[in-house]
Amino acid sequence: MGGSIPPGRGSGDPVADAAAVSTDGQGRLVGVMGSARIQPGDPRYDDAMLVGREIAAAGFAVMTGGYGGLMEAVSRGAAEAGGTVIGLPVRGWGSLAPNPWIGEVRWVDSYFDRLTAFAACDAIVALDGGLGTLGEAAVAWANLQTDPGTNPPLVLFGRAWRRLHAVIGELLVVDERDLDLVRLVDRPEAVSGAIVEAIAGRQALGEPRG
Repeated sequence: MGGSIPPGRGSGDPVADAAAVSTDGQGRLVGVMGSARIQPGDPRYDDAMLVGREIAAAGFAVMTGGYGGLMEAVSRGAAEAGGTVIGLPVRGWGSLAPNPWIGEVRWVDSYFDRLTAFAACDAIVALDGGLGTLGEAAVAWANLQTDPGTNPPLVLFGRAWRRLHAVIGELLVVDERDLDLVRLVDRPEAVSGAIVEAIAGRQALGEPRG
């Protein structure tokens, strides 16, 4: 169950801490992005809980921004499944409190530090969200485009991402290779399988591109 927030146990370097998760007995690390505004009672909250549960059951540790909404939901699902849950709240955002389902809080100094820590994960999943989630997913996608062999694969979960993926293909300066860098998933139960497949296939995504 959720409880009091434990103190941060990281080194103070969120990137080094994220990279260390895969070697310290906690298993590989999946970063999950999602809206802080979606609350219990919304079907998307329930889906996010199931996503967290499935990721943890597949043996991955989960890392989120650490706040409420879908970050809370995926943290809760992973924690209830016995998984490792890490949160990255930002110092200075005093009006926001970390959610109680985080097993380990690792404070970061800025939004950009959090993005850098996500880039050290083994994979990233983007859930439903607003401008913040869109920005985070766009950075992850651009990193993957620039160097797919070393950056974490990106899984986009939900019908909104499928529609946005089509609009990006229609209106932005991208081609099929760029669009194929991400995996689109509509069912919570399929997310962990997509993560495993994406990690295994990362080296086949092609050469670095601008």
